Amino acid sequence: MKSGVNEVRLSVPSLVMIVAIVGAGAFAAGRTMPSDSSQPVATSSPRRADAPASTEEVDDPMPPGHPATARGGVPPAELPAGHPAVDTATPTGNDPGAFPQATLQWKAPARWQLAPNASTMRIATYRIPHAAGDTVDAELSIIRAGGTVEANADRWVGQFDTAGQKSAKRSTRAVGRLDVTLVEVTGTYSGAMTKEATPTSDWALLGAIVPTPDMPHFFKLTGPAKTVAAARAEFDAFVGSLTPR
Repeated sequence: MKSGVNEVRLSVPSLVMIVAIVGAGAFAAGRTMPSDSSQPVATSSPRRADAPASTEEVDDPMPPGHPATARGGVPPAELPAGHPAVDTATPTGNDPGAFPQATLQWKAPARWQLAPNASTMRIATYRIPHAAGDTVDAELSIIRAGGTVEANADRWVGQFDTAGQKSAKRSTRAVGRLDVTLVEVTGTYSGAMTKEATPTSDWALLGAIVPTPDMPHFFKLTGPAKTVAAARAEFDAFVGSLTPR
């Protein structure tokens, strides 16, 4: 006896084809459905293994007024050990931003070259090429320290022998709003007058002391007398360029 429902018989290949068609349709429907706004959506592609993690890690930005780094100037390998980086655009160190400890700015002569600082107290050191007949360069050191102008001028003069102290000259000069005390000494120089110091004859000193807020600035040029004399006009122009920052 036959029932009222027609029996449908499907072969195995037919079933496989039906399943494939249904699955493809579902996948296509899913591609066209709008995404759920409540789900996070990735906005960046995976980082390459050889790419930097971020711009900040590579650029390492410096605070305003920070001295130029070697990235924009002389490569570190070309500088003496421990020497601050020097911008090749200002080989004589006339960039005020290069000396953040100073509250004065200046213009150094073109032939004066920045040199490594002999101590952490120094703001800057300039090397002045020696004159014909001399074998040693002169040096200008710039520091800030305590004490009165008179006491420091006395200390500079006291670094020379008795004859040098007697012939030492002191004067004052107005440079804009700055009051500058100048010191000039020639003779046998004993540096800091320590027992270890070796006196050097025929030596000279040109110095300028400028009172500034907190502590004065000291500009001390020393070297062979002939070389210092040859740099006298440059030193005068250097002092004349001093201005508050």
